[in-house]
Amino acid sequence: MKKSDSDKNLNKVNAFAKFSSIGIQMAAIIVGFVLLGNYLDEHFESKTPWITIVCSLVGVFGGLYLVIKEVISLNKD
Repeated sequence: MKKSDSDKNLNKVNAFAKFSSIGIQMAAIIVGFVLLGNYLDEHFESKTPWITIVCSLVGVFGGLYLVIKEVISLNKD
């Protein structure tokens, strides 16, 4: 069965909504890990912000993992 133009437009809107929510989730993960690292640096009274740096990198890699996993999932559909 051939898809109509309205079905194609709806699929484009759904894909856009999924990708925008992925970006928001990635930003939330990174910000959360940075805040955690900052809290731990203050709690342990670190002279240099090594815990914040490590936590921010973990957040970036976690966010990238989420994005890659979602893109692979969307390509399967």
